[in-house]
Amino acid sequence: MELDKVRKLTAGELMKEIAKTESDVVHLRSEVAMHRVKNIQALASAKKYLSRLLTIKREQAIIKTIN
Repeated sequence: MELDKVRKLTAGELMKEIAKTESDVVHLRSEVAMHRVKNIQALASAKKYLSRLLTIKREQAIIKTIN
């Protein structure tokens, strides 16, 4: 999902996306460990996307406290 769209998500939708991405990271990590994944870069991409989601969540929390 594009980051512009992610920033427009509600808090609940953002948490669902974070949970989904976390489970994807866990799944990919186990697949890499068992040598079943041909595209190892998929794990790195999923971890980066998770980091971006968590950053957006933190940004929204900061904005809430300021207002």
